[in-house]
Formats: sequence, structure tokens, C-alpha cells
Amino acid sequence: MRGQGAWALQGWKGDMEYRNRIQGKKVVQVLRALRQQRTPIRFRVLGGGYDRLTIVTGLESRNGRSFLLVDLPGGFESEVDEPEGLRVHLEFADKARIPHSCRTVIHHREGEDLWLAFPDVMERIQRRRFFRVEPPQGTRIRIPVEGRQVEVPVLNVSLGGSLVINPGKGIGRSLQWQVGTRLSDLLLVGKVEDRGVEIRIEKAEVRRVDAVPESQRSHFAVQFLKMARADEQALDQFIYDSQRRWLKKRSLLLGE
Repeated sequence: MRGQGAWALQGWKGDMEYRNRIQGKKVVQVLRALRQQRTPIRFRVLGGGYDRLTIVTGLESRNGRSFLLVDLPGGFESEVDEPEGLRVHLEFADKARIPHSCRTVIHHREGEDLWLAFPDVMERIQRRRFFRVEPPQGTRIRIPVEGRQVEVPVLNVSLGGSLVINPGKGIGRSLQWQVGTRLSDLLLVGKVEDRGVEIRIEKAEVRRVDAVPESQRSHFAVQFLKMARADEQALDQFIYDSQRRWLKKRSLLLGE
């Protein structure tokens, strides 16, 4: 709901999602556009924990069957055993930034492509879901704590919030946050595509605290509760640019 000059973000995973089913020729049109625009796609193996980004590389027919081809995602060979027959969930945002999703099955691998059974049905989500992305290295959030600014590194970020690292005594002030801790006047600072980014979050709340014994630091899941309209739009663009940067890093968008 909008407040006076600001948006209050409701729900960690996004509420009030209206879904339309797309079938037949419209599915083909959407997938062809994804290939032409090299749109990042979230590729998730259902029940397996594997979750990466990829792109559509082709639409093919063989022996009377239709297939959707995607580029082999990073780490697939080492993390996924016997992929044939595994169910996968695909998510992406089209040119108009409207989220879509569909489910399909891995048929086989051929070269650097995964051949997926062609999805007969696709869902278009009228209200954006909160896609988490790993931002460029060095992305951080500045938070006022007891009269001083503390910077926390960002592990991932979405329109709904962020997972951050407790900086610890070696980097700055160690934070003693608990679930329910309310935060205000946060500033997300980063850089993507040689463009500096500063995004202000008016209100936020700690929703989860995870202990990480390996690093002896904790991770905090922080939900963004209120942002100015311009800042949410800037965050949306930052997330989109971060997705494209990930693909460029693998030389996919450069055609190499």
C-alpha cells in the first residue's frame, strides 16, 4: 500500500499475487523473446536445492517432440547427479518486468545445452515476486547504530529485503540484533556496470538470525518495510543489472 510519497512493502515473499495462465502460441512467443533478448532465467531443481541463472539458447523439435534449450548453468555437472527426468522450475521477468514462471522436466544434456520438455503452460504473475540475487562484490548497507554508521556486507538482495553479514569486531561494531529488531534510515551502497548506487531504506526489520560457525559471524535476514518510490525503482534496476552482470561474467551476453 502506498503511503504519503512512499511504498510500504507488505510480506517477505510478496502478497496478493494474481496469476494468468499462458498456453499455446503465446508460450512460444514468450520463449522466443527470451532467447532474442538473452533474458536471465532462474533455474531451480525442485527438491534438490540447486538454484542458478541461465538463458534460453533455442527451441527445437525432434522425433515429433518439442524442446526448450537452456545454457548449462554454473556448477550443474558437479552438483546435480543423473539429471534426466528431474523436475525444474523456471522464473524470469519479461521486457515489461512482469514475472513469469513454468515447470518442466530435464530430458537430456547435449553439448553445453540442457534440453527441457517444452512447457505447455506458463504463469504470468501480475504483482512482482521478490527475486533474490547476489549483488556485485563490495555491496553493503550502512546502518546508524548508537550514533555511528556501521557497514554490513550484503550476501543477497531482493525487493523485499537482504541477507547481510554481522561485521564483527575486526571490521566494525559487532551487532547484537535479534528477530524483531527494528531498523531505520538504512543506505544500500554498491556499484554495478561502473555506476554507483545509493538506495535509502526508511524502515526495516530483522526477520531471521543465522549462526555461521565457520566464520564465527551471524547472518541477518532483513526485511525492507518502507521505501520511497524512487528508491524502490532504483533497487529494482539494481537487481536487474546485477542479474545481467552475472551472465556477462560468464561471457554469455558477449556471445563468447
